[in-house]
Amino acid sequence: MRLELTKKTDLAFKALEFIGESGDNRITGIVLAKNLGITTQYLPHIMAPLTRAGWVASTSGPKGGYTISTDLTDITLLDLVEAVEGEVDDARCLHLGPRHDTNDHCALHEPWIRARTALLSELDNSNLAEMIVASR
Repeated sequence: MRLELTKKTDLAFKALEFIGESGDNRITGIVLAKNLGITTQYLPHIMAPLTRAGWVASTSGPKGGYTISTDLTDITLLDLVEAVEGEVDDARCLHLGPRHDTNDHCALHEPWIRARTALLSELDNSNLAEMIVASR
């Protein structure tokens, strides 16, 4: 089992970081895609969850681009993961798979629940603004 962020979530974090550092300046899709090392065709896949969440404003047209529309201290790493990857399924058993009878626990159930709870708590206590500062 691998516990790591997907490339898409990593790119979304880097996009928020880059746009956030621009202040009030609008970042064009071409500039953002180049900074992220992706194509302009793939960029909407990264940006759509961020705009849906209301964290980034997108403007089309020749003077269009992306701007931050919320305070990054209000966004946690868990918020970002769930925005990009979908909600965390906290009812899934590590060994038995999707939802099972609550009386039917595998040997790994309790340690997995504790580990998952600790991981989710840590992600929920990590705000993006602090992480961006730490990554510099």
